[in-house]
Formats: sequence, C-alpha cells, structure tokens
Amino acid sequence: MNVSKEVRDAAVDYSLDSIKYICEEIGPRESGMPNERKAQEWLKNELLSNGWADEAEIEDFTVSRHGLVGFTKIVSVILVLAAALQFVAYFSGIALAATVCHALTIVLAVIALVITVLEFLMYKPFIDPLLPKTTSGNVYAKYKSAGETKRRIIFSGHCDSAYEWTLMKIKPAFMIVTIVMCVVGVLASVALCAVNLGTANTPVWSLVVTSVFIPFYILLYFFCTFKVVVPGANDNLTGVLASVAVLKCLKDSGIRYENTEVDVVLTGSEESGLRGAFAWAKKHRDEILNSDIETVFIGLETLRDWDHLNIYTRDLTGTISHDAGAVKLLDKASAACGRPLKHFSVFFGASDAAAITKCGLRATCLAGMDPTPADYYHNVKDTADNMDRKTFALGLDIAIEAAEIFDKDGAPN
Repeated sequence: MNVSKEVRDAAVDYSLDSIKYICEEIGPRESGMPNERKAQEWLKNELLSNGWADEAEIEDFTVSRHGLVGFTKIVSVILVLAAALQFVAYFSGIALAATVCHALTIVLAVIALVITVLEFLMYKPFIDPLLPKTTSGNVYAKYKSAGETKRRIIFSGHCDSAYEWTLMKIKPAFMIVTIVMCVVGVLASVALCAVNLGTANTPVWSLVVTSVFIPFYILLYFFCTFKVVVPGANDNLTGVLASVAVLKCLKDSGIRYENTEVDVVLTGSEESGLRGAFAWAKKHRDEILNSDIETVFIGLETLRDWDHLNIYTRDLTGTISHDAGAVKLLDKASAACGRPLKHFSVFFGASDAAAITKCGLRATCLAGMDPTPADYYHNVKDTADNMDRKTFALGLDIAIEAAEIFDKDGAPN
C-alpha cells in the first residue's frame, strides 16, 4: 500500500474523533431531518476545506422518512382489525355476515403481507406516497484524476441513523419471533377464512387459533419508536468516515492517480429504505453507463465487528447478486492486506450497494457487523465509545488497497 502507516493511523484517529464529534455535537440524524443535513454540511466542509475533494455538492431528493419501518404500525392495525372480524363472524350468527367477515379478513391479511414484502423486504416505496415528505440529500464529492479520467471508484456510507427498534433492544430473538409469528398468523388467517368461507357458523377453534396471534400483532405496533433516534456511530458513521478517510489518505500522501477518479457518496435516508442510494443511482445512472469511464461502487457499512468483516456478494434479503468484478476487487484488496475475507449475504435487510446494483451499476459492499444481529444494532448502544479501532482500520486499509488495485488494473471480469 502506497499510503504510509503514519498517514493511515492519523486518518483513523481523525475518523474516530469525527464520529465522536458528530454523535455528541450534532446528535442522532433522523432521515430527512435537520441533523442529517447538519452532519452532511459539516462533512462537505471538511472535504473541501482540507482539500481532500476537488468538489463536493449536496444533491437533494424527497423522502418519506417513516416509509421503511412505519409499515409495522400500519400492518399491526390491519392485522388486529382482521382478527376482530373473526370474532364478529363468530358472534353474528348470520351466514352472510360471517362470509363478508371472512372475505374481508382474507383481503386485509393479503394487504398486510404485500406491504411487508414490498416495503420491508424488497425496499419498494409502496406506502411512501401516503406518508409525509421531507427533503434529504447525498453528499457527492470527487477527487479527480491528474489526466484523462478512464476509471472511477466510489466509496460510500450513509449519514443518517435509525429509529430505535424497541423489540430489538429488548432482545433480538424476541423481535425475530414476533415477526415470524405475525407472518404465520397471516398465513393461518387466510387458510382458516378460506375453509370457513360460505359456512353459517365459525368454529370456536378458529377463534382460539386467531387469538394466539393477536398479542404478536399488537407487539408489531411497538417494533420501533419514532421518538428515539439512535446515535449511529457504527451504523453507519464508520462507513461515512472510512470513505472520507480514503480521500484524506490520498491527499495527505500526495497521491493523485493519473487516470482514476476517487469519489465518495455520503448518502442520506438509508434507514428509510436506501432512498438516498436509489436517488443517487437514478440521477447518475445514464451518465455512468453512457460514458467510457469504468466505474465501480464500494459500499462501506458498519466497520465494527472483527470476526464478521465480510465481502457481501448478495444483498436485499438475499434476492440480488452484486457485481462479480467488484467482489473480486475486494478479494484482491483484502488478500493484499493480509486478511482474505469471506463472502457473505445480507439475508435480512439491505445495504446501499443493493440500490446501486438494482439500478444496473457495478457495486458490492464491505461490512463488519454480527448478523445475528449485534447487540448495538438500531438501539442506543450504538455510541462513539462502542467502536473498534482495529476493525475500522482494516476496513480503511482494504478500501485504500482497492483504490490502488483498481487504478492499475480496473475491476476483474
């Protein structure tokens, strides 16, 4: 690696200090809200005032900040209402009324399932048009090549932090059980109503089965709280500052590649469903695809857990594959750093790299978080004193090494 250990260590110190400053002086950064913008303005100023970027702009977009996790409250109400209809069917004693209740229950259950799959698992803005809108943004900074630009590597992290997932804070397994039981309850409701449809009397055992799931439907309403936004030191200021630190290391080392531009995209509203990454990709997709500049996007996410630092080949709840060449680039970079990394999949949730891949661009993700998940995930434990310097430093080393390899050889096929 052409960047010296002294320059790298200084960049790590700067990054961890900056994360602490943002967490303590700016505070939690709700998607599309003032603190997210304050953090981005501060980062943009750091990039420009120190000469780490030749240009940097904040590109605005509109976001429904409650879209991704707000579905839980909507689905909870729908499912409780669907369960209540089964009691109406039982006590009505009227065949037509019971049939209508069963039919409505099936419709509500299907709606709840569709919302959950599209909004929470596939990150589609399905209910977003019904929710309040705010303005969010992405910081797009460029460290240009000395000559003609033939290649472009982009590092990225998201500036916003999550609403606290209340059930996760109690116990991760508790949250998972609640979600699973809600899904089972929806499927059971559809099956029971299909069986009972057209019958005059609803059997009492149907009510018993329905009643078993009602507590989980109610718990789903408390999945998260909009009143608490977490500090987000690891998730994902580590990815943000590692991206910034790549440019700092290059500038401080006097390195400017002849034909490779190194960029950073510090996204907003990732916690609202990758909205910032989607907005950036849609804005720049045609420009990238229609140029002769080879471009690859490296998402940096939660550089915290040493034993779980992996290269992510699949994303978006395991439904998409990242670019094989981008993955091989990180394979080479991690091997060059003396720590060949394993491949892994985001089997539940997604990273910003998923949005880039979905939009047809070359991307992958480097992340280091216990997928079980970690005890600090989306709760108030994600503080600046809960970071791991060694893991952050390795993530930065791999990113810098990836830039050097990409400058020489591009991304492998």
